[in-house]
Amino acid sequence: MKQIHSWLLAVLAFVVVGLSSCEQEEMPTPPMTEEPDDSFYATQLGGETRVQDPLNQNQMIEQGFLNLRTVVINTVTTIATNEDGKYDALQPYFSVLLSEVGRNETSGLNMLVMDFTEFLAEATGAKNFEYTGLEMVAAHDPSRNSRMNGLINNADYDLFVQAVVEGAAQAGITSNEVLGPVGSLLESIREPIVQRADGEMLDLYTRLGGSGLVSDPDNEGELIEAGYIPLRAVVTETVLVIATNDGGTYDDLLPYFSVLLAEVGANDLSGFAALVGDFSDFLAANIGSQNIQYTGLNMVDAHNPEVNSRMTGLVTEADYDLFIGAVVEAATNLGVPESIINEFGGLLLSEGLRSAVVQG
Repeated sequence: MKQIHSWLLAVLAFVVVGLSSCEQEEMPTPPMTEEPDDSFYATQLGGETRVQDPLNQNQMIEQGFLNLRTVVINTVTTIATNEDGKYDALQPYFSVLLSEVGRNETSGLNMLVMDFTEFLAEATGAKNFEYTGLEMVAAHDPSRNSRMNGLINNADYDLFVQAVVEGAAQAGITSNEVLGPVGSLLESIREPIVQRADGEMLDLYTRLGGSGLVSDPDNEGELIEAGYIPLRAVVTETVLVIATNDGGTYDDLLPYFSVLLAEVGANDLSGFAALVGDFSDFLAANIGSQNIQYTGLNMVDAHNPEVNSRMTGLVTEADYDLFIGAVVEAATNLGVPESIINEFGGLLLSEGLRSAVVQG
């Protein structure tokens, strides 16, 4: 864990050097004024006093901005390193960022540090910085911000505030005169940020890994959304469970897969790949993925031999139940927790899907 912590700090230091350069080039000369600046930024954070940037010795930076940036960096580091699992509940929201940093891509980290620091600077009275990012509702809505995974609830927002307090303490900021107003500021934006009711679970796709891109274990050199990997694994295992048909358990399902099995027997895996991809896409789109859409036939047409030439026969109630049994067996083989299997079952057993598939 210490190695991870040091590595992340090194990445952050590299990013902040770039940020400091931008700040120095773009920061206007403070306006001359006879009116005293009594803002929180000036009176408690150091204001516009220019100091040497400790992360870039060749640059100067406003003391107030430096203090805020340090707290932001500490907060991100605290959540990312997640000592003793204290911030487990926050990890899903940062899956995109953490996967990027894991690939040494720092543009997203750069943007997060700068946006949050500028937001705090402007909100506390800085005159030379302006937050230009998304408004708070959109920024924390996965349907409008592709970098966001899952909707935040009150408990997780409280945990985030705790991480900010911890980040401030690491920067030596522990005075209630500073933490109190910052806490009030964070509390004032709770309503637009918290968009998930207490007791409501994160969407399943986010809990499976979300949209953060990671190395594809099945395709060297390619990236794949982390949440998609377990879906594809279960779908692949389901097809294999049916095809191998140990003990004749799935005899009644084999006729529906006759086209596919004949292709595989002839070493043609194109149909197999298409089936796995389509079913995985369908599941992803229906459990919360924002980026993956199912573009195949609708469920009625997909299971109608008159429309879909790859389908042989109309599915009966009994055979649909048997297919669900194959999905459960596949998920169990892969060690999927029972609670997750039950959620998949809820989708597969939903009246809309069942009535579309069962036509025999």
